[in-house]
Amino acid sequence: MSHRGTYRRAVLFGAALPLAALLGSQAALASDSLPGDGIAPPANVNIGMLYNIFTDAGAVGNIRGHSYSRNTHISMDIVVARYIRTFDINGILSGVQFYVPYVGFLGGQEAGISNIPGPYVSALGGQLPSYGAGRANLSHNSGFGQPYFGVFSYVLNHPGSGTYGVIAPWVAPPLATFGRGANLNPGQNTWTYELELGFRTVLFGTPTTPNLAVELWSESYLFGANSGSAYVSPEVSANSIPSAYNTYNYLSGGLIPNTNPLQASQVIPGTFHEQPSQEFRVYLPYEFAPSIGAFIAPGFFQSFGGKQTYNLQGGGTLDSGNRTNETQLRLVGSTFLSPTLQIMAIGEYDIASHGGPLNRNIEIRLATMF
Repeated sequence: MSHRGTYRRAVLFGAALPLAALLGSQAALASDSLPGDGIAPPANVNIGMLYNIFTDAGAVGNIRGHSYSRNTHISMDIVVARYIRTFDINGILSGVQFYVPYVGFLGGQEAGISNIPGPYVSALGGQLPSYGAGRANLSHNSGFGQPYFGVFSYVLNHPGSGTYGVIAPWVAPPLATFGRGANLNPGQNTWTYELELGFRTVLFGTPTTPNLAVELWSESYLFGANSGSAYVSPEVSANSIPSAYNTYNYLSGGLIPNTNPLQASQVIPGTFHEQPSQEFRVYLPYEFAPSIGAFIAPGFFQSFGGKQTYNLQGGGTLDSGNRTNETQLRLVGSTFLSPTLQIMAIGEYDIASHGGPLNRNIEIRLATMF
């Protein structure tokens, strides 16, 4: 089992943007299982882990499958500390675990907008020309994300054949740095419940010789509501305003401004709701040096569901347009530096995201057993 390694997805977005196709506010998801996590550790040991994740997005995925990149910069450094304790219950390897992330936003955060439509002005007879491409300046808070608490049991544990199966429920209370007036937050301040299922088996070779394995993971999520949330509009600006607007501004007697920002930030109090979501991961780890646990593993990640809505103060329900829908390719390498110290490097590359940032992630994980 593992923490939600990149942790950056909707977790970070405690409030959605007003443009449905602009930026996804996905859920504060807990576990991001990595290859090798399906192998049962020894009983009655302590395991400490430290993750450092750098994630950067220079493009935003459109809900219709396209993306645009101009003026997008969403960048974070995430540090996660995790503790695991294993024990034996009637011959079944089990344990408890806990982790907490700290999210630091790097520099100013902004998302590109492919096209800003012109305003409708009845005095001038209708719709004015498009402003063209622009940007949304995203307010943000660095701080601690929600802590996650979990238990687990290896219901399949056959080291001889390299076959394992694990069940791991998690729960995260709404304890995190959260400001309802910010577009980006380390947590979205809702109760989160997760059921994680993992399976691993060796396909070719044996666990003590070079081998190829398959590792499958499923994570199902349920979410509570955040009654202290808000629907937050970012400050939106045009990259350049067509010269025609100078003429329109003159003809309208100055009724049409031609200066940025075109739209100021706005906060509408409301209750945030997220529908259940699902994630799947597939890894094919090739262990080429079993004596030191050295392997390389390509992987694939897919999530879906997680429709996000706001019940606005004063009445009305607003669909943010955001979903937990991401397709990602992964490459993982790992080895033991000593019998009790493991290092792992992970690269992740989004190829699709429903209204969310297309992330490029680099992660280092250190694990020690004591």
